[in-house]
Amino acid sequence: MIRQTTYLAVLVLVGAACWVGSSHSARTTDVAGVPQASAAPFVHVVVISLKKDAPEGEADALITDAHEMLRPIPTVRDLRAGKPDEKATSPLAKKDFSVALLLLFDNHDDLQTYSNHPSHLKYVQKHMKYIDTTKLLVYDFVNQKR
Repeated sequence: MIRQTTYLAVLVLVGAACWVGSSHSARTTDVAGVPQASAAPFVHVVVISLKKDAPEGEADALITDAHEMLRPIPTVRDLRAGKPDEKATSPLAKKDFSVALLLLFDNHDDLQTYSNHPSHLKYVQKHMKYIDTTKLLVYDFVNQKR
């Protein structure tokens, strides 16, 4: 009985140590050698509504192209792109947009570099004709550490 209890205690401790080690690791790069997003304090959010005459599949094209054209830009630390969560249960969760983009940078200068990068300009040129600019929202903020 003592042997089984000791064995179980060791398993629990090893499991806990692995969990703590993985969740609190100070890893600064991902598998591709790109700096990890948690260290990038400058946040750029773009909320896009498509025009009514946008071609079918334009929202999906915005998302695909964001990952293919924008993510590789050197100053982009991380990128998230997607459609509204149709299952959102909060009455405050907005669903009146087509696509949202969230990009992380080290600083404002890196955002400027991204904004002027040929891949970003090509992305904008390709998709802007389908975007309702009267509803376009852009938010930039610096993550405040506590």
